[in-house]
Amino acid sequence: MDEARRQQLTDIVAAKAGVDVACAARHLALHDDDVAAALRGIDIERFTLTQRLLNKYRRDPEDALQHVALAVLQHEDIRSDSVLRLERIAALAPPVAGVVMLAEWLAYVDWEGFDSALYANIDAVVAFIGGALDLPEVAANLLQARDADVFETRRPALAAAALLFIERHTTQFP
Repeated sequence: MDEARRQQLTDIVAAKAGVDVACAARHLALHDDDVAAALRGIDIERFTLTQRLLNKYRRDPEDALQHVALAVLQHEDIRSDSVLRLERIAALAPPVAGVVMLAEWLAYVDWEGFDSALYANIDAVVAFIGGALDLPEVAANLLQARDADVFETRRPALAAAALLFIERHTTQFP
């Protein structure tokens, strides 16, 4: 590759990633002048896995929440077939454990339905929603009204609040 083309690629990577030319050139060299690979390499260097997931899935907060929870489970090697699964999740840092618990509970709502989910670890879920996420009205609905329609209307706000919570505690996530 001639020097003019290499400089052009370096400028493209620097502009797209928002890094200096030296950083762009280093990543292009590491990735054999593959622009896409260089951009991924820069992202990996600059952002944690959780930050990258939030950036990628931000348009769908609940999807982002599920991806972050899955990343935590994989990072901690917590498998769904583990007898000690709940104990291992509870042993995580409190913000991380709360997010994983909430994500799993929301997935349970989707799999088994709202009525069944009201009996699945509901006290801990309500405490997390009302306390850490500061959504007492959503928590109260789960405990008192138990109204699926009301919950579904508040579900997007719940997922958005969970993402903000993750962003505030991002250093505790992988």
